[in-house]
Amino acid sequence: MLTKEEAVTLLGGARKQLPDSPQTPEEILEAMKAASNNYYREAIATNCHTFIEFTGLINEYIKICERNLKQREVDFTKTSVHCPGEPELQIEEWELQYINDKLRCIFPNLQLVEVEETFTKHNERTD
Repeated sequence: MLTKEEAVTLLGGARKQLPDSPQTPEEILEAMKAASNNYYREAIATNCHTFIEFTGLINEYIKICERNLKQREVDFTKTSVHCPGEPELQIEEWELQYINDKLRCIFPNLQLVEVEETFTKHNERTD
């Protein structure tokens, strides 16, 4: 039988407390990381591998947001389709490949966008 400590570790650690009303992109990133840790902890308890794989997508999104904020000063909280005219998140080829790998695991029959096609279309828009 597992001890309480072993069970908590197996479930991805203790539940994280989300910050109260994060405002800045840096505070929002910390809240996103805590939410992802909580999701992972709860997803493991479902015993459904593909459901757990969503944590990889969530964490990759967080890494992309963090990199864009630090390297390009892009406020990722304003980069959705609902914020036209704002800068877009820059996604590197290896990040898109990782996202595609996760999506292939979760949805094996999903038709994915080819990496080269995505970068070609993006470069055509920015040229």
